[in-house]
Amino acid sequence: MTDTISILDIIQKDLQTKQTENLFFKKHLRGISSIKVDEHIHRLYNIVASEVDCTLCGNCCKKLEPGIETDEIARLSKFKGMEPNDFKMFYVAYDGDAQYLKTKPCMFLNGCKCTIYDSRPNACAGYPHLDQPNMKYKRSLWENFSICPIVYQVIELLKLELGFSYGK
Repeated sequence: MTDTISILDIIQKDLQTKQTENLFFKKHLRGISSIKVDEHIHRLYNIVASEVDCTLCGNCCKKLEPGIETDEIARLSKFKGMEPNDFKMFYVAYDGDAQYLKTKPCMFLNGCKCTIYDSRPNACAGYPHLDQPNMKYKRSLWENFSICPIVYQVIELLKLELGFSYGK
């Protein structure tokens, strides 16, 4: 595998072409059972995640606004030395369905490292969420392709394993 920084360069360089290719790949996946796709993705995720150093990237913390639960607001407010209601007023938004941290990059990011790693929200701890069922239907899978080197590599390896060919 390529190192994390090189993968970030590749993602940015080839993103437009890859996004079009991924549209065709999604159509290709329609003919493959969700269970089979999940088996491939989960296995590839375990392999790729063990080879990628997320502390060299931090794109998820720079570009996303993670969901947050009420108990997490109370915990995170302590890190900022604030009352939970004040923290919520300044740093949390509600979209009608869920609460999320509304700061980009994340206020707890220092360089590419999380300063509250052991206490980070569950949405952050589970990122990039490639261990979920029905992955081929998850919008986040395709959105995170351009953000996360792990997702990028898993999708590219999945294309190879499933015999997908685009423009060749």
